[in-house]
Amino acid sequence: EDEEDYIAEMNSRLSPEQAEAIISAVHRPNRALYDLSVAIDRLPMHFMRKNEINKNLSIFEDTLGGSERLLSSPVPLFYSRHTARFLSTWLLLLPFALYGQFGDSWNHIMMIPATAFISVSLFGIEELA
Repeated sequence: EDEEDYIAEMNSRLSPEQAEAIISAVHRPNRALYDLSVAIDRLPMHFMRKNEINKNLSIFEDTLGGSERLLSSPVPLFYSRHTARFLSTWLLLLPFALYGQFGDSWNHIMMIPATAFISVSLFGIEELA
């Protein structure tokens, strides 16, 4: 689904040759950065401005590489276990923090579904991450 939308957008914004080159590339971001570099070199402007633009493009490429390394590196087991333990402790103590806030409800009964909803939501987020 996302791939089809991506291909349609690339074909609508770029020339057919350039869109096909990026779509069929092994590493699409590097191919797009290469095309940007070629386009910058073809611009009719002073070489000092081109150098500044290329310098910013190099910084962008370095940042992209760092982001890809961060995305592909696994989270150490210690960190994920620590997060689960911290979240469990925090949710265990949550009813004590909510006790005063639910003073208007009969016997603080609304605290149970509120705590359950917050717990399910946060554990769901923790499970996804």
